[in-house]
Amino acid sequence: MRDRLDPTLVRTEIERLKLTHPMIWDDGDEQLLIDSLEGQTDFHNFLSVVVRRMCEAEACAEGIGDMIREVKERQQRFEQRGEAMRVMAFNLMNAAEVRKVELPQATLSIRAGTPRVLILDEARLPEDCIRIKREPDKIAIKEHLARGEPVAGAELSNREDVLAVRIK
Repeated sequence: MRDRLDPTLVRTEIERLKLTHPMIWDDGDEQLLIDSLEGQTDFHNFLSVVVRRMCEAEACAEGIGDMIREVKERQQRFEQRGEAMRVMAFNLMNAAEVRKVELPQATLSIRAGTPRVLILDEARLPEDCIRIKREPDKIAIKEHLARGEPVAGAELSNREDVLAVRIK
């Protein structure tokens, strides 16, 4: 079996089969249709290649996801190490009562930080100091629509066919 994907060729073969043997599609015998597609086209070989490539792509995506998680964990460790070194330098300079040190690779200085906002009681904040994110609750909308209750600005879509793949 060659590993070239040519959907146009397979589609052309299927269209030729439909024209020369229309009864295969009309009589509702799905096994006859499957046998005809297998015997007179590259349909099954083509789909076998598609499934193999689909599995390879999913495996690669999973592997890359694992790598990304590992790299992010490593990034966090380096960030924590960098922050620990910053705290250590700050503490040493404070202990020595030194505000500025010039080194060949950097100048370290202790300066006054900027004020931060501390929220003591969120419920007491005035309305103009509150930001509310508005987004649709699709679960609640679907529940209303499933019960036959109209929801202004929303509706259920028609079902779309999906491909189910079960690997043996």
